[in-house]
Amino acid sequence: MLLDCLDRISGTGDVPNRRRLFARTETAARSAGHGAVLDAWGEDLHLMRP
Repeated sequence: MLLDCLDRISGTGDVPNRRRLFARTETAARSAGHGAVLDAWGEDLHLMRP
């Protein structure tokens, strides 16, 4: 599933797919204790979310 999603994103620049992928990645990153890193992105983080 991940490779198919990345293939669509790289082939088309599909923004909705990018945001869905980021939402899943953000959840995993926060669960792994990387919330401070994501929060350091500031307002740019809102651009990545669905």
